[in-house]
Amino acid sequence: MELPFPRNRVTQGNCLELIARLPDACVDVTVTSPPYWGQRIGLGMGNEDDPRVYLRELTAVFAALAPKLKPEGLLWLNLGDAYNTPVNWRLSDRRYSTLGPAGAGLGDDNSAYTKPRAKRKPYVDEREGWLGYGNLLALPYRLVIALSDAGYLFRGEVIWRKKNPMPEGRCRRPHRRHEAVYLFARSERHAFRVAPPVGTVWEFASERIDGAAHFSRFPEELPKRCIEAYGRLGPDVLVLDPFSGSGTTGLAALRLNCSYVGFEIDPEQVEASNRRLRSSAARSPRAA
Repeated sequence: MELPFPRNRVTQGNCLELIARLPDACVDVTVTSPPYWGQRIGLGMGNEDDPRVYLRELTAVFAALAPKLKPEGLLWLNLGDAYNTPVNWRLSDRRYSTLGPAGAGLGDDNSAYTKPRAKRKPYVDEREGWLGYGNLLALPYRLVIALSDAGYLFRGEVIWRKKNPMPEGRCRRPHRRHEAVYLFARSERHAFRVAPPVGTVWEFASERIDGAAHFSRFPEELPKRCIEAYGRLGPDVLVLDPFSGSGTTGLAALRLNCSYVGFEIDPEQVEASNRRLRSSAARSPRAA
């Protein structure tokens, strides 16, 4: 099938506009992790003051994607939650940290301090109980329900247990050491690998990458397992990531001998990820 975008590359632009240009029923597997609410600096989603606006925008993206999936296709969605509290750390605030073996903070360059975050403020609406101060907003669950209402079948949840989670200081709540990956399909007769069965707890560590920093990148093992769960591999299997970021889903697709299309709004990340993809394609089975 002819596509309006180059295969095995990331195209720069707004994913909602680019998805509309895809032919219907062309995508086998989508693996993606949208920007988390209040964790984004710069272009794209995640900067919204009101988390309800954020959820509406994400729902619109994935509703537009649904007809682009093949009837047997899969959507894997990784999304983190957020507390309705401020995110406004400055680099100098590390002196208040209780992290580290001595309780006096981690190294000056540790990403727990240096990760660029939006200056998010809590969004409190007394008319909405879930928008109370300090509440864990349950944004992934609210999106799951919204996508189910939009016509997706919610087919399962995988827990990504992190071997090296982001450290947290003293707080009156459990320290977060996992994220969820949600599985959706258009039809109950979707494709899926049944032997060996796909488990519901995946454990692996985060990774560092060369080039432009991307602080919210999932490890390559995550999209690799999602793509393999489709039960079929090869150049005719098209993998899409509409929030491509550093291009990790594309790297996993190419190493599994699948085809890839990525969308990303940040031009710096587009340039860096396309360099990684070109390097990977040169070493792929198809280049041999």
